[in-house]
Formats: sequence, structure tokens, C-alpha cells
Amino acid sequence: MRTSPDCLPCFLRQIAHAARLATADPDRQKLILERAAALLPAFDLSRSPPENSVALYRLVAELADCPDPFANLKQSSNAAMHALRPRLLQSIRAAADPLLAAMKFAAAGNIIDYGSQQDFDLEQTLAACLARDFAIDDATKLSAAIDRLGPADTVLYLGDNCGELVMDGILIEMLAGRGLRVVLALKEYPIINDATVVDAQKLGLDRFCAVISNGTGCPGTPLASCSTLFQREFRRASLIISKGQGNFETLSEAAGPLFFLLAVKCSVVGQHLTGYAERQQPLPACGEMALVRGRFFP
Repeated sequence: MRTSPDCLPCFLRQIAHAARLATADPDRQKLILERAAALLPAFDLSRSPPENSVALYRLVAELADCPDPFANLKQSSNAAMHALRPRLLQSIRAAADPLLAAMKFAAAGNIIDYGSQQDFDLEQTLAACLARDFAIDDATKLSAAIDRLGPADTVLYLGDNCGELVMDGILIEMLAGRGLRVVLALKEYPIINDATVVDAQKLGLDRFCAVISNGTGCPGTPLASCSTLFQREFRRASLIISKGQGNFETLSEAAGPLFFLLAVKCSVVGQHLTGYAERQQPLPACGEMALVRGRFFP
């Protein structure tokens, strides 16, 4: 997915928020915004928004001398979702289709994103998600793809943000319970509230899946920049479940056995997803859950 000119003011809004988290000094915040604005004219619009955003968040970290401005928010969102985990499990187990229910909770959890939006109602989203359909609904196709897998197959799960990582863990545990080899890939370096390997280990997800980094500090999965280990797992995977907007933005044109599971949080992604899935009806700008099979699924 290409960067749209509409992404540029959104980048500045995100960086203003990150700057406030990184430093309480208004002069330093102003400097960060000025330097960020100066970078925008040089951005290559043929690159994805997450790839372009890396330089901006690196600027925040350097100028504020704060390598992880979202650290406290990541910890609190993981703690809050971990506290809800027993209730989520109860709802999933009581559902007519537990696998579908786990998919919906994972998608609904994707609303926890302190980059693309800072205001969201998580409790309301989770409470309503089981009664809602996916706006783009390839859940039956994903379930069928999972049913075809056997013990020799690998599912590569591309995680996104902290908080929702708890719901990802529930879905991953269900896949591992089928005897599948599951590999969870996260970020190598902190960026926004994206989850890292350490975050997954603290939640105990390494008890039922392998946890690796993709080798980057990009809020997505830019394949060409990913580590050799990650690229090997990407090629090896029989099924890839890609969580979140950032992973969709960076992988929408990638070949592979991909399914994208996300909550739509901006109009640019909504428009791209509408065309990608060949829908006639445009998606709303915010809040819809989508599960779409990759265009180049073999």
C-alpha cells in the first residue's frame, strides 16, 4: 500500500502525541514537530505509511532522549487485557463457533492503537464484537484453511500491538491445540505501542508457540528489511495470519498464504481495503472489523 498525501497530516498528529509522551518540555515538543514537518517533503509516497513513519518516531526518540515513549501505555494495556482474559475465554468457550469468536476478539482488540488513534472505547468494542459480522468476512475461508493443516504445517502469526496481544495469544493457543506449529513474529525494537518479543514472553505466550522478531523497528512488516530468520519462516509457512493495519499496509501486495485480520482505523486504509477486497460498498473510516484473504493466496 502506498502512502497517501492524506497520511502526511496524520503523521504530524501522531508525532505530536508521541512527543507529549516522550517529554514534558514544550520547547522540545515544538522542536520535534518542526523537525518532523521538515522530513515530510522528502517522503517517498511509493513506500507504505509504516515504512515512512519509522524516521519520524526515531526522531522523537532521539530528540527527547526517550527510546520507548509508549512503554507505560504498553504495560498498562497488556495488564488491562490480561485481567479481562478469563472473561474473554468464557465467552469464547460458550460461543457456537469458538474459533470464530476468537478471531473476532482478536480483530476487536486491534482497536488498541496509540498511533493511528488515541481515543477508543475498548470495553464497548469487545462487548459488541461477537454480535457483529466482519465488514469483509473471509472467516469461513480462514477456518477451512486451518482445517486443511496438519502437524507438519506452520502457522506464522504476525502480531501487532500490546494489549491485543492477549487476544492474539488466545487464538494462537487454539491453533497450537490442534497440533500445529505456530510462530509468533513481533518487532525487534520499540515503536509506538507495537509488541516486541519481550512483551510476548512477559505474557507467557512462548509456552505454546515460538516467538521471534521480524528484525525491524517498523510498525508493520516490510519484507525486504526483515531478518533472514523471519524471511525463512515467511517462506516456510503454510498459513500466515497478519494482524493489524500496519501489517496490512506493508504486506497487501505480498505473495503468500496470507489472511489479514484487523480493525479499520482510518479512511485511507478503509479505501484501500475496499478496493483490495473488490467491494462495491466503501468501508467506514473507523471501527469496522475485517478478515480478508490475501489477493495472492496460493
